[in-house]
Amino acid sequence: MKISKKAYYGLRAAISLAEADGPVSARELAEREHIPEDFIGKILQKLRKAGVVGSTKGVEGGYTLSNGTVSVWDILRTLDGPVRTFTLPLGSGTLPCDFPSHCRTNDVLRRLEDEIEKTLSGMTIGRLGSQLTTREKQPGSVSKGLHHNSSHSLPAISSSHLTKPNPHPVIPGLTRNP
Repeated sequence: MKISKKAYYGLRAAISLAEADGPVSARELAEREHIPEDFIGKILQKLRKAGVVGSTKGVEGGYTLSNGTVSVWDILRTLDGPVRTFTLPLGSGTLPCDFPSHCRTNDVLRRLEDEIEKTLSGMTIGRLGSQLTTREKQPGSVSKGLHHNSSHSLPAISSSHLTKPNPHPVIPGLTRNP
């Protein structure tokens, strides 16, 4: 799954809005998130038209998250259009199932797409914003300050923290023939 820079910036802006106590101007968001102001302005306009964010005019105006139930999926879909991880072969519109393995493979990929959508739809921006804020307040938090200051770097991770992927993952609903 590939996410555009526009969607990535849009997610960052939305999380920043969720953390804010009131309306935030495009200029302030651009400064906080280190995003070009004209680019964040276009992103916010698209999110506003889709109802993901609201805007208030005036000296103390700015952008706010429309509600706490806006999901990561809502933002990705708004900014990147239909998000599909599986492209039909030859753009035919129908999946070729000349062999049983083709149909099973296509089914696995469709299930994967459905699970990605379900997972990202369940991740609300409001909850992500509150989780980040809570983590940043904890002593010794790695994320503390990283959100607003790119001059910090992450600590090194030793190889003992890494795990090897399972070469034979289990996919629910699929049985493996010996």
